[in-house]
Amino acid sequence: MISSSSSIMMTKKTRWLVCTLLVLAPVAGAQAPAPEAPYIQSELIFPPDSLPGYPSCHGSTLVELPSGELLAAWYAGSTEGAEDTAELGARLPAGATSWSKPTVLADTPHKPDGNPVLHLDRKGRVWLFYVTIEGLSCEPAWDRCRLKCRISTDAGRTFGQERILREELGWMDRNKPIYLTNGELLLPLYDERDWSSHMFISPDDGETWGKTQSIAAPGGNIQPTVVELGDGSLLAFMRTGSPRRRLWKSTSGDNGRTWTPPSEIDLPNPNSACDMVRLRNGHLVLVINNTPEGRTPLTVALSTDEGRTWNHRRNLETANGEFSYPAVVQTRDGLIHVTYTYLRKSIKHAAFDEAWIESK
Repeated sequence: MISSSSSIMMTKKTRWLVCTLLVLAPVAGAQAPAPEAPYIQSELIFPPDSLPGYPSCHGSTLVELPSGELLAAWYAGSTEGAEDTAELGARLPAGATSWSKPTVLADTPHKPDGNPVLHLDRKGRVWLFYVTIEGLSCEPAWDRCRLKCRISTDAGRTFGQERILREELGWMDRNKPIYLTNGELLLPLYDERDWSSHMFISPDDGETWGKTQSIAAPGGNIQPTVVELGDGSLLAFMRTGSPRRRLWKSTSGDNGRTWTPPSEIDLPNPNSACDMVRLRNGHLVLVINNTPEGRTPLTVALSTDEGRTWNHRRNLETANGEFSYPAVVQTRDGLIHVTYTYLRKSIKHAAFDEAWIESK
């Protein structure tokens, strides 16, 4: 027989259970919070024809600074390879959508400069790698380039004296360097004279450099972009010189010292630069001209299996004209940023998330 006190206790427990169930039960007609919409925003870094003396521009590069600012650079002048061509740059404060007025970062008097590459080292210094054509001709003579760098200790506002990284002519940079898991710094390079790719590796944050094995392919390959995969191997994609118009691929299992013979992959390349970044979640983002001819469209591709497949693709540009030479980075807030040549008249910047690439 249950006592009256037990009945009271059971009644209290029943009331508590009912109240708890009422709190936990969904309200009729209520909906779960909607997922955040895919994010993208883009803008020109400067209006076309707004920089007197620099009507033509190309070959941008991008880096995030410790302050959260973005610093972009590109080369500009009267035309590609002209002696008035210099390295220009602009800044985007964190959270802003308007860039600063472009300024000159480096200018070799009476010689064409090109292919700037920005890099933030572990000491907080900003490096500007670039090339200068030695000697003039009626056509851009990139096979007579000298590879240089300058270093900034004030977040890219001013740069120090030039340093020649390679006296031998013909070596060029194009895509950003990466730190490897072993602490070394790898800078992708190529030789304009024979259209082969190779890497510079530094064990001491750029104080000294060593050249790796060359990567050669039928028809040539240049402008490698490199990422380190989860198992420590390196993956490189390269611009093609082959009439088959496919990206070249090569891998390294010894921190970039040696590379597998390059093979063509099932991604088109119209003999134009591409760039790639490994996101913090391990996914890869590749920006390419997704066509065998011309330099449009400009497409962002996402791989969730370390580059074996690229099942998600979204176009940044589809209009007629040239939209090319992308640079891609991921910032600390997780967003993906791309800068690229916009009709050779400006540099455009786009920021987006993975959801945008995956959305239809």
